[in-house]
Amino acid sequence: MHTNDPTTMSEDTNSAMAPGRFGWNELLTSDVEASKKFYGELFGWESETKAIAPGWDYTLFKKGDAMVGGMFGITPEMGPIPPHWLSYVMCADIEADLAKAKAAGATVLKGPFEVPDTGTLAVIQDPQGAVFALWQCALNPERE
Repeated sequence: MHTNDPTTMSEDTNSAMAPGRFGWNELLTSDVEASKKFYGELFGWESETKAIAPGWDYTLFKKGDAMVGGMFGITPEMGPIPPHWLSYVMCADIEADLAKAKAAGATVLKGPFEVPDTGTLAVIQDPQGAVFALWQCALNPERE
């Protein structure tokens, strides 16, 4: 869930935001500072953290001017989940895609729910157990 400007998620914004394509990756971690250090040392990523809601910070990973992913800390409300990367598939109509996913055997794990001023998110699990997110952006991907 990218909260600043999802139209800049990759250098090729039109294809990254196209429905059915992976357009964002997000790390949910038990140690934000250690993760910043690890990915900074491994890939040379810079990190920028901002408060997006009371008690909730979001970190953007950047390589130069390009945003490469996001990160936030696992909270007790999320339940006992291990740190993991979550990939987001772009949707034009998240409700229709959720209906298709359920008909194909997927389980909805969370959502859909609104991310204020950004879009709608749902987390699903495919019939084989792989977890990913569906994302319907509320912002216009054509804007600059």
